[in-house]
Amino acid sequence: MDTPLSNDDVVTMTVPLWEQAKAALAEGDVDWATELIDQAVERWRSLQDYSINWITSLLSFIGRELGEEAVERALRQTGDEYVRPRRDTGVDWSTLPASARAKVVARAMVANFADCDVSEDDEKITLSFRCGSGGRLIDEGRYEGDDAYLVLGERAPRTFMRDELPVYCAHCSVNNEMQAVEWTGYPMTIETPSTGKGARCVHHVYRDLDAIPEDVYRRIGKEKPTA
Repeated sequence: MDTPLSNDDVVTMTVPLWEQAKAALAEGDVDWATELIDQAVERWRSLQDYSINWITSLLSFIGRELGEEAVERALRQTGDEYVRPRRDTGVDWSTLPASARAKVVARAMVANFADCDVSEDDEKITLSFRCGSGGRLIDEGRYEGDDAYLVLGERAPRTFMRDELPVYCAHCSVNNEMQAVEWTGYPMTIETPSTGKGARCVHHVYRDLDAIPEDVYRRIGKEKPTA
């Protein structure tokens, strides 16, 4: 026999876990707050898994039905309608110091369940990730087998002129580099996506944006702007 929902049931259904964690901290129950935070993270990870597979399945369908160039068009549409307004903070990206630009990129990746190593030299800051989204799909073998997602195979700016690029990773070339150059004159970061299971995705954040090498632009079909 079904029983009515209790007040505690309703709270767990309607109050976000992080708000429940705050309430537990206010009551001094650190252990319960910690458990609630862990539960919140696990739910977010489940939603992330759903989202990245949904996106990759859809992009795979577009590429197989309409061709790889249609994948780029779809990503460009997303870039114009969502990514560009999201990045419009009123501050010119190129005026920010490399440390600030690197923090933005690293924090976003870590929030997406990547782990991040940081190194730097006089020229640039290097961020090395075990990617929590596109790289995770590679590590899980989602581009292998009978139900594999699409691997782009046409050498083009959208594949960084590679022979192959997993379709999810194409947003890195299209939105973060190609469109970023079109919008601002510079790529958001210079990316080297994962090349296989266990490999890392590497981002270079140049201190002087005008020092970005010409071949970075050529691999995405662009010309380096004059200083």
